[in-house]
Amino acid sequence: MAQNKLGLDTKETKAVADKLNLLLANYQIFYINARGFHWNITGDKFFELHVKFEELYNDLLVKVDEVAERILTLGHTPLHSYTDYLAVATLKEAKNVSDGKKAAQHILESFQSLIVLQREI
Repeated sequence: MAQNKLGLDTKETKAVADKLNLLLANYQIFYINARGFHWNITGDKFFELHVKFEELYNDLLVKVDEVAERILTLGHTPLHSYTDYLAVATLKEAKNVSDGKKAAQHILESFQSLIVLQREI
């Protein structure tokens, strides 16, 4: 019986690690979307939104690391390629979004999806 750092059987923790990998993939897509919003935002709210999107993606980067480290602690390997993220994530890439209202809508929908995933874990 292989055990993880917590003394738990890694076979028993696989289901949780798989769900955490799904969460990780979604956080990574959310992160790159937030970066895109930060880079591409235009309009009269540019300065306010530019700063807020930077705060958001910095926070998301911390969360990505925390989730990946939890997967490692359970004795499993976190997904670590965008090919893998896109294959399993439920969030979609937000391409060419420069409108602040559309970006805000994407952010709200992303948080809603992430909350559901986190509650399932």
